[in-house]
Amino acid sequence: MLKISEHTFFSLPKVELDDVSNGTIALIGSTVETKSIHRAYGVRSAAKILRKVSLEYVGYINDDRSIINDHDVVDLGDFNAEELGEVVKGVVDNGGVPIVIGGDHATTFYATRYIKFTNVLWLDAHLDMQDIGDYGSSEEVNHANVLLNIIRNTKGLNVVVAGFRGFSTPKIELSRAERLGISYLSPEELKNKLHDLLMKADIISLDLDFFDATEFRSTRVPEIRGFKLNDFIDIIRNTKLLEIKYLDIVEYCPEIDTGFIDAKILVQIIPLIIGSIINARS
Repeated sequence: MLKISEHTFFSLPKVELDDVSNGTIALIGSTVETKSIHRAYGVRSAAKILRKVSLEYVGYINDDRSIINDHDVVDLGDFNAEELGEVVKGVVDNGGVPIVIGGDHATTFYATRYIKFTNVLWLDAHLDMQDIGDYGSSEEVNHANVLLNIIRNTKGLNVVVAGFRGFSTPKIELSRAERLGISYLSPEELKNKLHDLLMKADIISLDLDFFDATEFRSTRVPEIRGFKLNDFIDIIRNTKLLEIKYLDIVEYCPEIDTGFIDAKILVQIIPLIIGSIINARS
């Protein structure tokens, strides 16, 4: 039974993995925090903060003001790097869709390592393809090399990095991406393609530096000239995530979110994403 003192996303039921069934959308908190030259700014506590902020919001999923609490959407709680993979696999095996929230971008590696997937949509300002020996690499798997590790761990992937600007990207990553056949699109190139990419992807990873730094600041390595929040919202509201198997939202940094302004933005976007999954199955 849910305790009154226990916060969940949007006051959704807190359940165990065995309670997930076909069609369940399971929200999962990540506490993954890895080391690099960039400070983490509290990414490990992101899910906890977002749960508290979400209690202020009803959670509309469409223009008819249907709310996520009227659907089979649950909260499984928080998990670390060692636990995430098994939990995500369990949700997928039970016929559910996991949405992992919080942690840094290494979350995606740990969360998806036990499931099968083909089409990866990497919504990110960066390529995340640093290798050991490149500047800034300090852990075998970290937020700056996570995509390279995923590609090495899973053969035959179709990967699109969408929103790449590269202001802080080492040049060696560009040549590495090209050698591996990784497609990357700037925000300008992406505008007329994002809808189709979202519909075709079975894995979607949203690093919050995908958004323009003048609109969304509370992320580890913000970059200017990013995708506009309202443009993304308009697209996601009119897109059915037809092939989705897994989705995450990472790199929210609560320690630099004054007044939790960005948190309040996020907890309004999350229901729209959930709505896109529900609508694809209706």
